[in-house]
Amino acid sequence: MNKVPSESLADGTKLPRYYQVYLTIRDWIYNGNYSRGAQLPTETELCDTFGVSRITVRKAVDHLADDKLISREQGRGTFVTGASSASPPPLTGDMDQLLKRLDAMAKRSEIKELQFETVLADDETCADLNLAAGALVQRISLVRILRGRRVGRSISYLPIDLNIEIKAEELASLSMFSILEKKGIDIVSADQLIGATLADLQDATALECAVGTPLVRNRLVVFDAAYRPVEKHVATYLADFYQHRIHLVRRPDGVGKFRWAQEEADDLS
Repeated sequence: MNKVPSESLADGTKLPRYYQVYLTIRDWIYNGNYSRGAQLPTETELCDTFGVSRITVRKAVDHLADDKLISREQGRGTFVTGASSASPPPLTGDMDQLLKRLDAMAKRSEIKELQFETVLADDETCADLNLAAGALVQRISLVRILRGRRVGRSISYLPIDLNIEIKAEELASLSMFSILEKKGIDIVSADQLIGATLADLQDATALECAVGTPLVRNRLVVFDAAYRPVEKHVATYLADFYQHRIHLVRRPDGVGKFRWAQEEADDLS
């Protein structure tokens, strides 16, 4: 894994460096990069990642402990205890529109660093895909290129018993959504969560940006006709290249009243 240079934190900001480190790690916890029970990197690793002193890292970790997001265990390390953010109720969107915009995004961009692996699912992925602990999944990762710039990193996890072969040429023009449908998976719903995050070390390396760079995080869990989760998809995009547009319209509801409906679109710009 490549080391992030010492100037990786944002320059030109009035925020103290310890507070930038604190905000970045806090954001990783809230967005699930480090789930409940996960161990944080050591102080030395965090110093190398952010290019800061041990005193700076300790002060940032102290703030995380004050927020009760982490706990220190003597001789073992620092572990995530959880995040207390409340999630709003989800909005209902149109599956056809979601499929079309994901395919359009795939066609507009190129892919690099495509990797196919069979790995042990982590706890979060097991929960998302309703798998037993220690289950194997197919992991497909890639970097999206737009106009010569690395703008997004995506990872898909598929249950190994789907026994589906995904080819590189398919991913070059279709979303995973469409590929699954073409291979006979009857998709009926998906749970999508779009939020803001800050680049961790893996994002920074893949997208050639600094740790702590603002990113858009798109998490998608896809369900088949039996309401079995068949894909977990996590993508991060440079914030200045990703747009999520919602168009609101009023439509008759069949009982003499009108209701608001949404038409959404995601795009790389």
